[in-house]
Amino acid sequence: MLIFKFAGHLRRHFRQVEMNVETPAQGLRLLLAQSPEFKKDFLKTRIRIRMAGEDVTEESIRLHMDRKLPAGSTVLFVPIVEGAISGTVALVATLVIAAASVAYSIYMSRNMKTKNAAEAAESNTITNNSFTSAENRVGQGRPVPILLGEMVVGSNVISLGIDTSNNQDWTESIS
Repeated sequence: MLIFKFAGHLRRHFRQVEMNVETPAQGLRLLLAQSPEFKKDFLKTRIRIRMAGEDVTEESIRLHMDRKLPAGSTVLFVPIVEGAISGTVALVATLVIAAASVAYSIYMSRNMKTKNAAEAAESNTITNNSFTSAENRVGQGRPVPILLGEMVVGSNVISLGIDTSNNQDWTESIS
């Protein structure tokens, strides 16, 4: 009787299986025949095998798979984790991307044209709809935000005029 254990993405098919077989090859053949999905995943994955506490190399896999193991021995299948690129290539790519990002941000900060309040008022493109800055103005036709609660807000003075005419009848000068 051998105990087959699986790790990694192979665990979604089997975690631990106890089978009454003499060799690991017999047990593996039975598992591959039992589940086509497991067979597909198993055959497309590079696997590291450990039998009865010993690592199995590619050169000695035939010998280990066909030998009889003592009852209760464990056969462990672990997928090898591998990346698509080497560490050096990843480091160089990261540095190139970082340098390009810094260069682009410096270029954009020097060449970006920002409008001041007077230019924005002329082109009617004022889009500040919040009570967060000193210039809280809304362009014509845009909704005015509703103030909820108590806030201290700033804004530009729209019109300021002082009439200093000296009228005898002050009630007529008020319009």
